[in-house]
Amino acid sequence: MVNSDQSQQSSQQQSKTPVDEGTFLKRIDEIRDKILDVKNQRRQLIEEIKSLRDKRRKLIEEKKQLIERFKTLREQRKKLLDELVKVKQDRDNVSKEFKTKLDQLKEAHNITQKEGDVAKLSLRKIQKRMEELEWRQQTSVLTPEEEKRLVEEIDRLEELAERVRKARKEEVSILELEADVKGLKLKLSELINKVKELRENAGRLKAEISSLNPKIDEYNKNIDNLGNEIQQKSQEAENLTKQLDALYQEYRDLMVKLKEMKLAKQRGIEVNILEQKRKEIEEKQKKGEALTLDELRILYGDLDSI
Repeated sequence: MVNSDQSQQSSQQQSKTPVDEGTFLKRIDEIRDKILDVKNQRRQLIEEIKSLRDKRRKLIEEKKQLIERFKTLREQRKKLLDELVKVKQDRDNVSKEFKTKLDQLKEAHNITQKEGDVAKLSLRKIQKRMEELEWRQQTSVLTPEEEKRLVEEIDRLEELAERVRKARKEEVSILELEADVKGLKLKLSELINKVKELRENAGRLKAEISSLNPKIDEYNKNIDNLGNEIQQKSQEAENLTKQLDALYQEYRDLMVKLKEMKLAKQRGIEVNILEQKRKEIEEKQKKGEALTLDELRILYGDLDSI
């Protein structure tokens, strides 16, 4: 027969199992709900992290474009400044040449003003008169005094012819100098305007370059802030993952225990059935009825083995 301790233990298991099982089922439901909640939180965090990373990636790309623009502008300004140095040197050289030509023109004007109308005299007539006097000197018999006057007249005419040639040469020189001065003045004006234009362009580029610095700094600040936010949310997501792992582990442990409880409950039911069957067999034995092998095993065997 089954002793009273075994029967009592079986009845105790039956009495407390429903309560424990209900508690376990309630806890399992709570854990399932918690797992769903944590998974939703983590999914939302992962979506936020993805969005932040996309935004940070976009800012980094925009920052790269600004830096490229910064480098391009700086290179353009350097070329402008190099060109400005060259143009200023050309301007100074042309200005110096212009002043030199202008001084030469003034000097030529002074010479022509002193000579008056000499350049208007007929050089051909002067030369013809000189030829006539030289012919007379060679073919005529002259007194010493006449010879002297004739020589002096020839010398005077030669000097006058030289002055006429020089005056005419100065007139030609004045025309050439005036053309040079006019051309140099025009070139100097163009170079002055070019210097002004280059300075304005260089100043505009400098202003644009200066405006890019705070923009790049702002991008750096926003990128760093997004990086910190991504790191913070990634840590939160990692913590939620650890929390999920712990919840899954607790869920698995509870499921194992629940299975054990169900098995124990089933075992308790089977023990009760066997106990009832044993009582029936005992009654049969008392009546002197023959027992089968299975009935003998139930009557005299170990419950665990059965």
